[in-house]
Amino acid sequence: MITGTAWLTIRARRRRVLALLAFAGLFLAAGATARLLAADAEGHIDAGRLFAAGGTPGLSALVLTGWLIGRFPLIATLVLTAGIVSDDRAHGFARIYAVRPTPPLRLYGARFLTLAALAFAVSAVLLPTFDLLLLGTWAGPATLVLILANVLVFGGLTALLSIWTRGDAWITLLLALAAIVWDNLRRAGILDVPPGIRDVIGFLLPPQAALFALEGAFGSAQPIPWDAFVYAVGYAAVMLAIAAWSLGRREI
Repeated sequence: MITGTAWLTIRARRRRVLALLAFAGLFLAAGATARLLAADAEGHIDAGRLFAAGGTPGLSALVLTGWLIGRFPLIATLVLTAGIVSDDRAHGFARIYAVRPTPPLRLYGARFLTLAALAFAVSAVLLPTFDLLLLGTWAGPATLVLILANVLVFGGLTALLSIWTRGDAWITLLLALAAIVWDNLRRAGILDVPPGIRDVIGFLLPPQAALFALEGAFGSAQPIPWDAFVYAVGYAAVMLAIAAWSLGRREI
């Protein structure tokens, strides 16, 4: 059942998969170009050579690409899981699934696992390869931990929102950006909000502080902050549990 569902899920979303692969290919092409233009004798990117070849725009493009590559797991997750439930409701398939002997929770659970695994796999190939092109090395397991945390957090949130609205991916992206802004304000100590309200908002928003900690370990080759990973997984588990509960209570 899961194998059949996985194949049908990938086939139904093949255009998204191909677009995502093309997007990943552009990142690798950018990395390969930077290596070709500015690699030193040890295979590392020399900022001076890159500036000489492309000026400030070339150097800025590399910095922007490096920042975006860390957001790729989020992008992949949103592209693949958008409409995971809401598309079926919009096209009338949800009513058909509801009368089949297979429980909807099992169907959508298998679909989520397939899409999450695919987002993880594409990201797990892209990020280390990009690092190898630019740095000649990669961050090791910290890369995979960061990818997994992003896929679970934003995939779980998108799955929950998809049960209630068609704007699931857009709302998830909005909440992700809000979490980044909120966490930066919190770090700067300029949030003029009562502690109770601040804690509630911080809990409801995606766990950006935990994701930042994991990203910091990824970017600086530091030990993995497992407490941050556990918190991110816990947030994702709560979102998925609420999604499972909501699935049988949302009117078809």
